[in-house]
Formats: sequence, structure tokens, C-alpha cells
Amino acid sequence: AKAPASPAKAAASPAKAAETPAKAAEAPAEEKPADLKAATKKQVEYYLSDENLCRDEFFHKKISENVEGWLNLSFILGCKKIQALGIVKEAPIVEALKGSHLETKTDDDGTWIRRTEPLPELKKSAAGRHKQEKKKSTSHDGGVMMKVTAVPEGMQWMDIRDQMKEVVKDVCKSKTPVTFVSSITEQRECFLAMDMFDQDLQFFEAMELEVKGNKLETVICYGQDLIKGLAKLPRHVVKKRELKAKDRQKARQKPIVINGQKFQAVGALRGKMKEIIHNRSDGEEIPSESPDYGLVCAVLKYHPRAEVKMKDMKGLKVDKNEGGQSRCFWILRGEGAGEDISTKKCLDAIEANPPYAES
Repeated sequence: AKAPASPAKAAASPAKAAETPAKAAEAPAEEKPADLKAATKKQVEYYLSDENLCRDEFFHKKISENVEGWLNLSFILGCKKIQALGIVKEAPIVEALKGSHLETKTDDDGTWIRRTEPLPELKKSAAGRHKQEKKKSTSHDGGVMMKVTAVPEGMQWMDIRDQMKEVVKDVCKSKTPVTFVSSITEQRECFLAMDMFDQDLQFFEAMELEVKGNKLETVICYGQDLIKGLAKLPRHVVKKRELKAKDRQKARQKPIVINGQKFQAVGALRGKMKEIIHNRSDGEEIPSESPDYGLVCAVLKYHPRAEVKMKDMKGLKVDKNEGGQSRCFWILRGEGAGEDISTKKCLDAIEANPPYAES
């Protein structure tokens, strides 16, 4: 037979059951400033918004696990931005959410919160896609690897190497601009490894290669092609590429200056753009005299179609994009006219050619 529970353990359950009434009997907390309540309400509503839940796997899973869609507030209390507001108990959150579209309740298991609308679909591949794009953008930091296909019969790898040297002579100052060329396979293709130079990836994306009157097809290697190409490189070439890649990646961490504001790296600028959007409500205009307005305008000028996009611009606002899936900046042209604009394209352009701060 099992031994009877100890008095301490036996008293545990009643104590837990009495936890909620005890909390209810506590003296009301000191009134918080209105701006703190607003900040709390805005942050919690964001956590349970479509915009966040379509990519927040943790919260999405926790809400899905509850049949009625409730989320325990203990998970919200564990968020850094809530902790930064000095909130350590559920009561201030419940108070801040009075009048919110979100629902709250308290029972023997704690305090809960839920949406009044169905959960959005979770885009599970979003994080993975971002990592893949980032990896793709740095794959050629040590020099571009290319594959040449449809090489005519009789053409030698030396012919391709010599012509490539001629093509890059004005942009690549290296003594060995072509660091490696593989032999031509039975499929009439070969791999080339190039030394690095500024804007090299963009240069080769636009390049057309003609050798002895023949236009050859060239593609920048990614995925399996990149793996095959790198496997052909001699060890000393691989080591040199790795060292140069580290140098280029280190250079990206240099401070940049945009509209007179200094950022430690492009990543910090990306964070600032997100902060500007997050701190504003849908449809809220950015005052033209504010530092944020000048910074956003300076970033938007890096857009590939900035001249067209920013023509007749009268102002800026934050709102959902035309598809209603995410929040972004809108260029205003007066009388309600305007269009959304991608800051990702702008920031990618800045990363490709950073405006480094003068040392």
C-alpha cells in the first residue's frame, strides 16, 4: 500500500486552489501612468496579432494547443519587451487590456488571454527562407564561383580563362583575377572561381561572355552547383577564399552613416526601420519635422525605383501593405493617393554598397 501523503503535500492543492481568491483580495496596485498602459496594451495586442502570429511559431503553437484558444499570461510575462516595461504580474496587463478586442479571464490555473478571431496560418518556412537568403547572399564573399555551359567542341579551358581575364581587367585589380578553371566535362561545362572585387556579384549577374566569337552561357553557382564547384578547388585556393570571405564579412560590420545618423552596421539600421514601424499605429503619418522622417526618406532613396516611387511625394505613413499581410511604409502624394514601398529592397541595396562612416 502506498504511504499516505505528507501533510505538506496534502496542503499543496488547497493552497493552489486558493491562489486566485488571495490575489483578488490584494489591495489594488498603484495606478500606472496612462502611457504605460497604452504601451502595454499595444505590445500585447501585437503579440496576438495576425502580423506576429503568422510567423511566431511558439505563440501559435501554445494558442493552438488550447481548445478554446486561450494563452496563459505567464508566457506574455516572459517576453523581454513586457519585462522592459517593468511588468512582472498579470494584473497590470489585464487592466491595460480593458477596452481591447482581446479577451481575458482568471481561473484556478491562472490568468488567460485570447483572440476573438481565428488564428492566421503559420508561415513555417519564413525563418528558414530568411536564413537561406542570407546564406545565399554571402556564398560568394570570397570570390564568385560560376559555371560555364554549352562550351563548343574544340574550345579549351585556357580560352575561357584568358577571355575572362580580359572581361574583368578594368574592375578587378588582382594579379590573378581567375583563381581556378576546371577542365571541360563531357557535358561541355566547366567551373570558374574568381577573385573578389567590389560589386563582383552584380557585375557577373549582368555579364555576357563571348569567347572566340561564341556566346557562352554563364550562371552563378548556388546549391548543388556551388558544392560541385567548390569540391574541384585545390586546397590553397579554398583557404584563400575563406580568408577573403572573412575580410569582407568583417568589413560589413563597419559603422555606416545615413542622413547624419550613425549605425554600427546595416543590421542596426534594419532594426531601426522595424522599430519606427512598430512604434506607430496603422495609418499614422510620420511628422515631416521628425528625425525618423528624414531617416526613412534617406533609406527609401536606395530603392531600385526610388525616382519613380518618390515622385511628387508629400509625406509618409505606416500602414499594412496592399495585400494586408504585413506593415510597411507608404509614400503619400496628397488627396489620399499613395503606395507602399519595400524597405527590404532599400536595405539590401545599402548592404551591397554601404555608406561607411569616415574613419
